[in-house]
Amino acid sequence: METFKRRSDRLINNNSTREATAKKENNEKKIFPCVKYVKYGGKIVYLTDMSEIAEAADSLIQWVERQQHVPIPLSFDMEWPFSFQTGPGKTSVVQICLELNCCYVFQLTNLRKLPAALVALMKHPRVRMHGVNIKNDVQKLARDFPEMKLDDLKHRCIDLGTWCNEINETGCRWSLDRLCNYLINQTVDKNKKVRMSNWHVVPLNKDQLMYAAIDVYVNWSSDLPGIGKSSANKKRKAVSDCWKMVE
Repeated sequence: METFKRRSDRLINNNSTREATAKKENNEKKIFPCVKYVKYGGKIVYLTDMSEIAEAADSLIQWVERQQHVPIPLSFDMEWPFSFQTGPGKTSVVQICLELNCCYVFQLTNLRKLPAALVALMKHPRVRMHGVNIKNDVQKLARDFPEMKLDDLKHRCIDLGTWCNEINETGCRWSLDRLCNYLINQTVDKNKKVRMSNWHVVPLNKDQLMYAAIDVYVNWSSDLPGIGKSSANKKRKAVSDCWKMVE
């Protein structure tokens, strides 16, 4: 015999679902409030030529070896074109940040292989690369450029989302935007028009360059040292230490 739920039961279930959804949305608003966008006013070094990228990477290696504190945090991210017909394209842009006021954007479109100096920088024993979902990024980079052998690099990369979950005892799936919002009460402008743009086309436009630079700069936001001044932010201070890679 076919049975039907009474209308009152259906109303109760619908109300419960709406209440649960509303509660979840309210909690997310408390955790991720509407905040201002991250702004970057520092220098962007944009290079597309093999020799220029190699020279810049070699200069950064020399800078790393002059530093007294270790490990040295290297903020890292990548961009590539995406097509709904063919899927993700080859890695087109690698961006790194070692200092607050300077971000490097290396466009790889015209390169058949990665400069040896760039590989050496990323694998330097004094350097710890960090970012959100960084292990997936370096894995893709190694697939696109076979000379970038993973070795132990994947295990030496620090995923900031994983750190945040460990320290805060949460189970969130963090994006850079959400993590930035949570840590420094700012948000990253993830304009879809820029995010889904043609990253393989040379040259990049000013919006693409700013987008790429902000992704790595945000880890070095000047607001980070202020996190943790109150007891209520004690755990967030620990997470900010992760962002600065203080070990």
